[in-house]
Parts: sequence; structure tokens; C-alpha cells
Amino acid sequence: MLPIAGKPLLERTITYLSSYGVTEFIVCVAYLKKQIIDAFGDGAELGVKIEYAEADSPLGTAGQLKTAEKFIDGTFIAMNGDIVTSLNIRNLLDTHSRLGGLGTIALKKYDVKVPYGYITVDGDTIKKFDEKPTLSFMANAGIYVLQPRILESIPVGRTCSLETETFPLLLSKGERVNSFFEEAYWADVGSMTDFERVNDEALVKDSEQKG
Repeated sequence: MLPIAGKPLLERTITYLSSYGVTEFIVCVAYLKKQIIDAFGDGAELGVKIEYAEADSPLGTAGQLKTAEKFIDGTFIAMNGDIVTSLNIRNLLDTHSRLGGLGTIALKKYDVKVPYGYITVDGDTIKKFDEKPTLSFMANAGIYVLQPRILESIPVGRTCSLETETFPLLLSKGERVNSFFEEAYWADVGSMTDFERVNDEALVKDSEQKG
């Protein structure tokens, strides 16, 4: 129910995905579930169909996904509820279809500014000195295309994380999990600082579209 430029983030997410032809949604709810269900209903006002997978308390990314198992009968998209992105979902789906495997994870490039000098050593000899370098790596963007059998690896009724439990377990078993990357806008609104930034950016974008 978090509002971004006056519009609930969930509504923005549904509108974003429906622009790629997604018409059926399963919203996993626990915290504020009554308010969410009352606000969005069956999705008719947004031109989509919404069903709800309910839990009494938050169960983590994998545990919440497990609650949706009875609704899933084919390849599906899963997306964290606290991100805003312009990622091309069609390209993500096409990549998964082409590569196969149990799932495809969208990635984002993430830079970390190290606040200290970075030293490379060989024994007691310094080989390289970089003062406060910026390190870049690929991070999980929280958007997935998955096969239903991934749900078989998620326990019922307890907190479980896709990131720290499910995906590492599947990789250790030799399951194929693909990566997908493209340059796109991506933001996590999990902190107040990020929320305020994304909210301001959305206000500007919405104003430009109306103009």
C-alpha cells in the first residue's frame, strides 16, 4: 500500500506487468492483507484478475511464494513487492524460454564505494594499492521467471528465503538457474531515503507524461 507519487506501489507494479500482457496476478499477502484485499479486490478496476495467497504472518520471499502453490500450474513471473523498475519483461521471458532450466533471475549492476584504501598483498609484500575504489558486481534484482517445480523445494508453513535457502540449495543440486541482465531503471524502496528519491522521480515522470 506504499504510495509512490500518490499511487500505491502495488498498483504501479500491476500496471507495469500488465503492459507486457500479464493479466492474471497472485498477490502474496500477510501484513496489512485485509487492507490490500479491500483496496484491490479482484483486479477488475485495473483490467486484470487478482487472487490472493494469504499467510497469517510474513514468511519470507520463499515462504510467501509457497502459499501461492495451489494457484500455479505453469511458468510464472515472481517479483518482489518493494521495487520499481523499467526492465523489459518480454526479454526476460524470452531468455528463460530460450535457455530453459528451473528459473531465470534478473540482475542489476551494483556499485559499492569502498571508504578505505584497497590493498592487494602476496604474503607480507604489498602488490597493489587502490585508494577508495568503486567495486562493481551483479546483484539480484528481485524479478524471476520460474518453473512450478521450484515450489517442491520450499518447506510449508515456515519462514524461508529464496535468496539464502532455496536458490543456494537448488544450485548445490546442479539445477540450472539462468541470469538475465539489461540496462534498465531499478530502485528498491525499502529505506526512507530510497523511497523519497523514487517518489520524487515518479512525481517528475508522471508530470512529464501528463504534460
